[in-house]
Amino acid sequence: MKPATESSERDSNPTALPPDISAEAVQTELEKILASHGFANADRLSRFLRFAVSEYLSGQTDRLKESLLGVEVFGRKPSYDPRVDAVVRTEAVKLRARLREYYETEGVADPLIIDLPKGGYIPKFRLPDKEAIAEPPVSASSPIAPEPDRLWPRYFTAVAIVVAVFSLAIYMGTRDRQVRAHGPIENAIVVLPFADLSPDRDQEYFCDGMTEEIIDSLTKVGGFRVVARTSAFAFKGKQQDIREIGKKLNVGYVLEGSVRKDGSRLRVTAQLNSVNDGYHLWSETYERELKDVFTVQDEISRSIVNTLEVRLASSSRPARPEPGNLETYDLYLQGRYHWGRWRMEGAEKAIQYYEQAISKDPKYAPAYAGVADSYTWLGFFGALPPSQAMPKARQYAQKAIELDRSSSEAHTALAFVKALYDFDWRGAQTEFQRAIQSNPNNAQAHFGYSIGYLCPTGKTAEGLREMQVAKELDPLSLVINTYLGVTLLLNGQDEAAANQYKSALLLDPGFAEAHLNLANLYLGRSEYAKAHAELDKLKDEQPQWRIDLQRAAIEAREGRKADALALVHKWENPGSDFVRPTSIATVYSALGDRENTIKWLEKAYADRDGMLVYMARGFEIGQARSDSRIKAVFDKIGLP
Repeated sequence: MKPATESSERDSNPTALPPDISAEAVQTELEKILASHGFANADRLSRFLRFAVSEYLSGQTDRLKESLLGVEVFGRKPSYDPRVDAVVRTEAVKLRARLREYYETEGVADPLIIDLPKGGYIPKFRLPDKEAIAEPPVSASSPIAPEPDRLWPRYFTAVAIVVAVFSLAIYMGTRDRQVRAHGPIENAIVVLPFADLSPDRDQEYFCDGMTEEIIDSLTKVGGFRVVARTSAFAFKGKQQDIREIGKKLNVGYVLEGSVRKDGSRLRVTAQLNSVNDGYHLWSETYERELKDVFTVQDEISRSIVNTLEVRLASSSRPARPEPGNLETYDLYLQGRYHWGRWRMEGAEKAIQYYEQAISKDPKYAPAYAGVADSYTWLGFFGALPPSQAMPKARQYAQKAIELDRSSSEAHTALAFVKALYDFDWRGAQTEFQRAIQSNPNNAQAHFGYSIGYLCPTGKTAEGLREMQVAKELDPLSLVINTYLGVTLLLNGQDEAAANQYKSALLLDPGFAEAHLNLANLYLGRSEYAKAHAELDKLKDEQPQWRIDLQRAAIEAREGRKADALALVHKWENPGSDFVRPTSIATVYSALGDRENTIKWLEKAYADRDGMLVYMARGFEIGQARSDSRIKAVFDKIGLP
């Protein structure tokens, strides 16, 4: 039986152009598409489309197979196996969506339509008003409405789209999903945190670690969408109907379980449930000696995959690094537990546990990646000086990659360092892409690629799409939900951004990042009362300088110069605390003090304050941006 991943063309003569379409017309249309807004900065999609059309016109459609596309277009090795790495299918979904978006906006009046039908990779060409493209759009932003005199010729296309809406469930995010009749998304799964049933109830971190290891194992299986840890752990300790969980996370299956650790004995119970009807599909109990914990994790993940009728090509995927002893693993799990709390003190405590794990086993790559991850978090959110956090993040990320080149987490951490500390944009792009290739289910890699590379370099539309992928993989992540608002704002959708920040606050009304970003949005609109109101909700939040300096910027724009100066002077010499120079520069810019603005921007560059890259794109500098000295600072960070 031929694998489903190796699609073939069913037409008897796939390379014959329709009689009323010439090769020259196809080539002209191709160049017009590639020069459009949606494709100009989308290198991968542009390469994909150009290759497919060129092979068609040269009569070599036999080369448009998934295994060869992975090598020729996306740079995979000759041994590329599409059953394990879904990059071609993923990009095909994006390409179909982007073509649809193009023909509903810029290309609405084009004389020729290029299509990539579902089920294969051979393009089709047709004149307008013929058979509609079957693939529905996958776009977060609403398409620009065509002018009235263009609406009637597209009526039947609109009807076809409505009829085809059901197929939208097949292509959600970055993976193909098979949907059974009247059922939910069949290959999307959430692994809920395992419950601690140990006698002393002291194994919470171990249960969390067991959950994370199973999530990690499943993410390496081709064809699965696995909900990320953050969203899965939002249901920790809560009694909720699995059908409701399925609806919230848009998954077809829920795995839940428990761990009972008694002395050196381990009892793990796992149960797989269908969201569609709430019934159990599979359950199993494993009793092992604690030394067999890795075997238990693999057995559970394999059983789930077999139950879902997806082949686990274990011989083709990288082996997961395992520690040399259980003490190392125990320390690593405690680090993950504290890291998952998403607070400064949690990241600092996580580093302590990771470093203890490294001292027990200097070759355990995940622990090095954990330290790197923690330092990039502390540096990105201003909890530590970049000069202190980012070099350490680089050191540990490189060591993790040396031990395990497939570590998606380590590549993500290194990419953040290259982007927001080195201002090495080519290097950052490479590392983010490697992170996603190593694990397409890593929501943090997609998040980082969006906010750390695409948005700063001006590819904001692509950045928005990448952030939407991250949100789909981790729908309840506070950070991802908040920064989806940032990407919407960068795309000029300020009302959608405001609504997105409010959606994040529905998940956690006290989440500081959402309040700070919403206050900044209101500041940009000159809605000062609303901006103050958001900061008022964060009286006890740390670090305090973030709140004070944002309030000072609001007061400066209100004309309350003395109040603004009092706050900014408070933080110009903070002693041992780190304060972002860009935040102080923002206040002086609002005050109209050009000299101090330049002074603090130059200090921001000297300190490698990563927020410079966002200030270069934002409104904070205002008219002062025209000053040649300010322009010179921004030129140093190398943004296009």
